[in-house]
Amino acid sequence: MNRQLADRVNKELDEMGVPSRSEERIEIFAKLIKIPRFKAESLLNGSLPLDEKLVQLLAEEFEVNPEWLTGKSDKRKN
Repeated sequence: MNRQLADRVNKELDEMGVPSRSEERIEIFAKLIKIPRFKAESLLNGSLPLDEKLVQLLAEEFEVNPEWLTGKSDKRKN
């Protein structure tokens, strides 16, 4: 589980103007990165185990450093 990843993904979604209502956010996020809703919900809640491929996909989508997403770096952009 990675709470840091969830917090930073939610921060990026906030900056994109994605509604903060849980169901709406999950639906939009799942469609954005093309993953099932249950996986999107788990990721946004911090209960999804780290998956390097998914972290890389998120980093590319949000145009951020993958290590920043996981809390391994304070450098947000590459």
